[in-house]
Amino acid sequence: MLILCLLVVHTNESTSGNLQAATHVHLEFSRTAALHRNLNILRAKLTLFKEWLDTPSNAVSNVTWPVRVNLYRLPKREKVTPELLTSQEISRTSPSLSLTGVVEQWVGSLEPKLNLGLEFRSDKAAWLAASITEGGTAMPSLMIEAETRKAVRKARQLDEEECRKGDGKCCLRSLKVSFEAIGWSDWVVAPQSYSMKFCEGSCPHNYKPASMHAQIKARLHSLSGETPAPCCVPAAYEPMVLMHYGNDGKVATQLFDDMIVTRCHCA
Repeated sequence: MLILCLLVVHTNESTSGNLQAATHVHLEFSRTAALHRNLNILRAKLTLFKEWLDTPSNAVSNVTWPVRVNLYRLPKREKVTPELLTSQEISRTSPSLSLTGVVEQWVGSLEPKLNLGLEFRSDKAAWLAASITEGGTAMPSLMIEAETRKAVRKARQLDEEECRKGDGKCCLRSLKVSFEAIGWSDWVVAPQSYSMKFCEGSCPHNYKPASMHAQIKARLHSLSGETPAPCCVPAAYEPMVLMHYGNDGKVATQLFDDMIVTRCHCA
């Protein structure tokens, strides 16, 4: 599954240890319900300037690429030297940093937030840092690809929910959805697509009833047709974070609790 982290970009006046204010950015990532400790982190990628670099600009052209970026773990206390985690180069065509190891350690801990410092080593370092703290299309995004460590019982339950070949009863199906294809690319910044799950199939009498009411309705439908047949609908969800443009035109991150269906029933 893909997880997009909630992100706050602090201004250069924020506490950042001994990093030079003019050339660094303080990124604060918050743990969401989707980022629980029972995860295997497959990949984690921090993308910088992506939407901004896609827009022709004289200012962007004046930057000498590639640009070296130093990544630090910022301390909780002041006057403590930040820990250098990695030093990588980003290019205009690939403005991303690999954070797999860093995110793996964070997710496995009990820390609610991850505070990182980005330091740009470039003749335009101060300008690059300012472009991020001002928000807009230069807003960074942290995309995490992970899988849940499932117990045997949970794995069996998930298998029971997934539709099998030729299965016509209420079950869970998957479909990859592109936000551009559904006309949402002018609103959603990241991710560009996700694996949508939806409920489909018939609801025979007493099959996955959502409630006693649903059982009675199904019984009446089979006997007299006085009530409509129960419908296959979502019974549970898991959350997902989207990075999108707000009403003010600035980029924001928001957790949607009801975006990914995990279970279906007949109601």
